[in-house]
Amino acid sequence: MLKSLSGLRSRLIVLILMAVVPAFGLILDSAAKHRELTASQVKQNALVAARVIASEQDRVLENAHQFLVTLARVPQIRDSDKASCRKILSGLLEPRYADLVLADRKGNPLCTALPLGSSIASSKGIHHARSVETYDFSVGNLRYHPASGKILLDVSYPVSDQPGVVRAVVSAALDMSWINHGAVDAHLYPGATFTLVSSAGSVLLRYPHGGHWIGKSIFSEASEQRIASRDIEKTIEATGPDGVRRLFAFSRLKNPVGGQTVYAAIDLPATLAIAKTKKILVENLIALGVVSAIILSLAWFGTDVVVLRRIRDIIAATNRVAEGNLSARTTLAYENSELGQMARAFDNLAQALEKRQAEAVESAQRIHKQRQQQAVLYDLNRNITSTLDLATVVRTLLDHISALFPTCAVTISWINKQTNNLEPIAHRGFSATGQTETDLESAQMMALVVLKQQSPVAISNAQRDQDTASYDFLLRHKLTSYLGLPLVAKREILGVLSFYTREEREFSHEEIDFLNALVNEAAIAIYNSRLFEQTREQTIELEKSNKIKDEFLGVMSHELRTPLNIIMNYSEALKMGTFGTISPDQEMGTDKIRVQARHLLSLINGILEITKIESGTVTVQSDHFDLTDFMSENKSDYMLAMEKDLALEWDYPADLPVIASDRVKLKQILMNLINNAIKFTDQGCVNISARVLADGRTLELRVADTGPGIPDELLPFVFEKFRQIDSATTRNHSGAGLGLYIVKNFVALLGGSIDVRSRIGEGSVFTVRVPIQPEHKPADTAAALAREDLGHPI
Repeated sequence: MLKSLSGLRSRLIVLILMAVVPAFGLILDSAAKHRELTASQVKQNALVAARVIASEQDRVLENAHQFLVTLARVPQIRDSDKASCRKILSGLLEPRYADLVLADRKGNPLCTALPLGSSIASSKGIHHARSVETYDFSVGNLRYHPASGKILLDVSYPVSDQPGVVRAVVSAALDMSWINHGAVDAHLYPGATFTLVSSAGSVLLRYPHGGHWIGKSIFSEASEQRIASRDIEKTIEATGPDGVRRLFAFSRLKNPVGGQTVYAAIDLPATLAIAKTKKILVENLIALGVVSAIILSLAWFGTDVVVLRRIRDIIAATNRVAEGNLSARTTLAYENSELGQMARAFDNLAQALEKRQAEAVESAQRIHKQRQQQAVLYDLNRNITSTLDLATVVRTLLDHISALFPTCAVTISWINKQTNNLEPIAHRGFSATGQTETDLESAQMMALVVLKQQSPVAISNAQRDQDTASYDFLLRHKLTSYLGLPLVAKREILGVLSFYTREEREFSHEEIDFLNALVNEAAIAIYNSRLFEQTREQTIELEKSNKIKDEFLGVMSHELRTPLNIIMNYSEALKMGTFGTISPDQEMGTDKIRVQARHLLSLINGILEITKIESGTVTVQSDHFDLTDFMSENKSDYMLAMEKDLALEWDYPADLPVIASDRVKLKQILMNLINNAIKFTDQGCVNISARVLADGRTLELRVADTGPGIPDELLPFVFEKFRQIDSATTRNHSGAGLGLYIVKNFVALLGGSIDVRSRIGEGSVFTVRVPIQPEHKPADTAAALAREDLGHPI
C-alpha cells in the first residue's frame, strides 16, 4: 500500500486532487456571492414593482376623488332627486365602481346605483363620518362582500350647499379585485404576491391569493414589523405568518385607508428567488466532478506514456552499459530536464546529431501543423475578407462575380511594382481561344483610363471607337459594354477590375456602387495578403536569426565553462601545494588566476541565464528550507578577506522561519546584489539584511552600500542588460552589466518586486520583496536558534 502511494503516478493524482479543492471552494464562494447578488436584485425589482403598484393605487384613489367631486356638483345629486339620482348613478357604473350611493348626513341612503335591496355600497362607515366631519374626500376600510365575493373599498365626498354645510354624502364602493387584476397583474412577476399592509403590519388585502392572511401580521416577528412601519420604502428578508422565509418590498401610499397609513408590499419566497442560483451551483459541481474525473483518468494513463516509459528507457540503457554494451544509447530527446540530463550522460557526438535530427523532425511537424491549420482556416472562411491567400482572394472574387453576372467576362489587372506596368493576373468568362492571354495583355487601354481617373469608368458600347487598340480584342470575343473599377486600398491603387458584356448594357448606379463596394473589400483583402506575405518572410528571417543566436550562445557558453573549471581547479591545486611548494608571489599569481577565472565563469553563467530567460525555459522550483540557514550559508561565502577597505554587515534575526520558495533563484538574487554592491563600493560597508514582513507572507531582502550612488535620471535603466551607470564606470569596473537584469527577471518570476533608492555620494539601497509560504519550526530548533547570538548586525 505504502509503495503504491509513494509512486510518481499516485503523487500526481494527489496533486490533482489538491488542485480540485480550491476550485470546489471557489465554486461555493461564487455561488454564495451570486445568491447575495440575486437576492439584492430581486429586492430592487420588487421595490420597483411595489413603488409602481403603490402609485397605481394612489392614482385609483385620486381618480375616485375627482369622480366623486364631479358627481357631487351634479344638480340632481345636489337636490337629492331620487329618481334622477338613481338614473345618473346607475349610468355611471363601471367595473371599477361596484356601486354608488347618495346618503344623508346620518347615513340613510337616498339613492343607489344598484337597486336598494341589492346595493353593496356602504353609507354608514368611517368614510361617511369622516367626510361629514372633514368636509373632504375620505377613504374607508377594506371589506369583503360575501354575496358578490368582492373586496370593496368605500370612498366618499360631501355634497354641500354652501361652504361648511353638508347636505349629503356621495360614496362609491371600489371593486379592489377588479382594480388589482388590471393594475397589479401588469407589474407582478411569477411567484410574487401583492399585499396592502397597515402601519401596524396587519394584512388588509392580498392578491392574487392568500385571503387567509387578511387580518394577520405580515411578519412573524414584531421587530421586523417596526422596521417596515417607519420607512417610506424598504426591502427586507423576513419570515411570513406561514413560516416561509420571504423577500419583502414596501412602498407607502400617499392616501391613508381607514384613517391609517397603508403600504403596498411585494413579497416572494426566498427559495424561489434563489432557485436559479441553486441550479447553477449544482450544474457547476457536476461539471467540476466530470472534469476532475476526466483529468484524473488522463493523468493516470498519461503518466505511463509521458514519464514512466522514459524512466524505464534510461534504466534499460544503464543496465546495457553495466553489462558491457558501451554503444548503448537512450532513445530520449535531449531537454533541459532531469531526465534529459541523465540521458546526456550516456551519449556522445552521435547523441548530439540525434538531438538535431529530433529538433528537425519537431520543426517539420510544427510547420506541417501550421499548414494544416491554415488549410482549415481557409476552408472555414471562404469569403475574401478572411483569407490571406492572393490566389484564393482572386478566385473567390471571380466566383462571386460569375454567380451574380453569369453572362459577363471579367479581368483583374495588377500593377507590377517592379516594372510599374498594368498586367492581367486573372480572367473569367472569355471565349476559349489560344490568343486570350495575348489579347488581355494588349487590351489594357480602357483599364489605363480607369487607372488614370482613379474612379469607375462605364462604356455602354466600346466597339464604336474602331481606332482603339482594344477594338480587335472586343470584336474577337464578341464583347460590347465595359465597366472598369479601380482596386484601391489604404489610398493606394493596386490595379483595375474590368467587366465586359456581350450585349449592350447601361450599368446602373446601384450596380456600380455594389460592384465598387465588392471590389473595395477585395482590394483590402489583396492588400492584406501582400502585407502578410512580407511579414511572414520577415518573421522567418528573424526566427532564423534568433535561433542561430541562441544556439551559438548556448554552445559557446557550455564549451567555455569546461576549460574555465579546469583552470580554477588547477590554480587551487597549485595554491594547496599539490605540485610542490610555491613562493608568495606565485601564490598571489594563482589567486589572481582563480579570481579572474571565477569572474569569467560568472559572466558565462550570466549569459546562460539570460539565454534561458529570453527563451522562456526558466521555471520556479519551490522547496522548503530554513531561512536562517540560507542567510548563514550566504554569509559564509563572503568570509574571505577582500582587497578593498570594505566591511560586510549581516543583519537578520535568529528566528527566521522555514519557508517555501525557489532557494537557487533567491541565492542568485542575493549574490548578484551583494556582488554589485562590492564592485561599486571602494570603501565603507555593505549592509545585507533579511526579514519577514508583518503579514508573515513576504520576505524582504535589502542590500545597502556606501558607494558613489546612481543619478536619478539613470535609475530607470539600471535593470537593463549590458547596462552600467555610465561609460566612466564601465572603464573603472569590470562586468557585462547582466547581474541586475537577472535579478529583476528572477524577482518577477517569483512574483515579487524590486526597488532601488540612491543618492549621489551616499550610496544605493536595493530592496527585494518576494512572497513566501512560511512554516513553523519545531520547538527544539527554535529554542536552539534563540540561544545563538545571531540577531545583531555582524
